[in-house]
Amino acid sequence: MVIFLQEITMQLFLWMLRLIDGTMEIFSAIAGITDVTYQGQRVNIIEHLAAQTSVGTIFWCVFILAVGLTAIFTIAAVIKNMIANNRNLSSIVGKFFLALLGTMAMLAVVVLGILISNSVLVLISRIFQIENSTKLSTALFNACVGDGWINGYSIAEVDVSTLTVREIMGDYSTALLGIWPVDWQNTGMINPDKFLYFPSLVASVGVMLALLIAILNLAKRVYEIIFLYIVMPISMSTLPLDDGAKFKVWRETFVSKIVLAYGSVFSVNIFILLLPIITKMRIDGITGFGNGMFLIFMIIGGAMMIPVGQELFTRLFGNANDMHAGGGFLRSAFYGGRIISALTFGTATRIVRGISHVSHRNKGKGNNNKTESGSDGSEKYSEEKSGTTDKTEGGGTE
Repeated sequence: MVIFLQEITMQLFLWMLRLIDGTMEIFSAIAGITDVTYQGQRVNIIEHLAAQTSVGTIFWCVFILAVGLTAIFTIAAVIKNMIANNRNLSSIVGKFFLALLGTMAMLAVVVLGILISNSVLVLISRIFQIENSTKLSTALFNACVGDGWINGYSIAEVDVSTLTVREIMGDYSTALLGIWPVDWQNTGMINPDKFLYFPSLVASVGVMLALLIAILNLAKRVYEIIFLYIVMPISMSTLPLDDGAKFKVWRETFVSKIVLAYGSVFSVNIFILLLPIITKMRIDGITGFGNGMFLIFMIIGGAMMIPVGQELFTRLFGNANDMHAGGGFLRSAFYGGRIISALTFGTATRIVRGISHVSHRNKGKGNNNKTESGSDGSEKYSEEKSGTTDKTEGGGTE
């Protein structure tokens, strides 16, 4: 039975590793590291979307609208200056032309910024691959194998995505007419008795959740960059009225969305770079299960760095107020689970208390009924006391 459970766990782990490989491909494409295929051509997702004819047409329509808004805001600034008299009329009119010319200049800056940022992003990814070209799934598998490689195999000689459970774990001895497994023969690539089965599942699920959070933020980033590109003329149109306050907000938001992918690429590659080193660490004085838990904590912590790295990078180079990438989903689920558990426990406690209170009250009523029916003197005393009270009240009224 134990061998069957080990095989099932290994199969689930291999499926999770293949899912992680596919998720990493999606991650690279959405981040802009690798190209996607569009009508038979390899293109960068953000560059291609920004260069679409429909997007350009909408941008110029918004630009024409922004020209009218700039004129309106200029007139509003002139009227405001007539009341406050704190600005020169020439500076207000100058801001009108500056807004129009600034929009054209910012158009070139946005396009060049997208092209340059994607090129630098690819360069950073290749820099990390100089000393370490291991895939994330391979690094996770090697972490769970530890020093359990046998028969001359090592992680550098295998491709986990193409292996089967029997190839990895080898054959086993059987009994009861060759049906019931008894013991491993150690004819595979690893020692099945040294593999970390529980840590492998926990680590793979944790890494998968972290990647999903990072991918969702990167996918949202694609739409937000196109949105900011289209509405840029409107943010410039308020220049005569607020001296560029709204454009400053646009600029900070645009920079934060551009550098968001940098945080993801740095965090993923740092996690892959440090994982093989961490897997060789051991804590003396504790059992193998304790070292397995140590490995789980380090892997989950490194996986949480993937979405947290996005927020850290935007805090350094942009505006992270609208970022909820730092494990926000995990924290929400954690605290949400705590709240639901507390509410459930509190509701159950109140129900038990209510049932107990009703039970005690019914029991008290039963005892009172028995006392009243069994004591004639008490009933007589109550009736006499009631009659005396009525007479007293009647006398007071008269």
